[in-house]
Amino acid sequence: MSPVLHFYVRPSGHEGAAPGHTRRKLQGKLPELQGVETELCYNVNWTAEALPSAEETKKLMWLFGCPLLLDDVARESWLLPGSNDLLLEVGPRLNFSTPTSTNIVSVCRATGLGPVDRVETTRRYRLSFAHPPSA
Repeated sequence: MSPVLHFYVRPSGHEGAAPGHTRRKLQGKLPELQGVETELCYNVNWTAEALPSAEETKKLMWLFGCPLLLDDVARESWLLPGSNDLLLEVGPRLNFSTPTSTNIVSVCRATGLGPVDRVETTRRYRLSFAHPPSA
């Protein structure tokens, strides 16, 4: 089975306003909500026998990042949940390929990244509460 690689992207530009909007919408239903942070995650299906080389990883990070920002893409998530946090990930079902995936795979192939056969994007949310969230 092919490994799925994860590339995490910090919000930038207009995306920086999204957590504040989300927090205001959720606080009506969750008054104990203290904060919301978000990031994108590119889930890359890698079909080669070996994991990507340093050069291939660098290309993928460049493709998923903002050209005006440095170090906005990482292999590890920036959203590390604490004891009073809830981490949610929202995106397409992994058994269904989206049109966005088809477009990203075309770009990857054009840059010499043939082992990429699917890329699905998810949005991750870290919800911070005054007290631990109930199950």
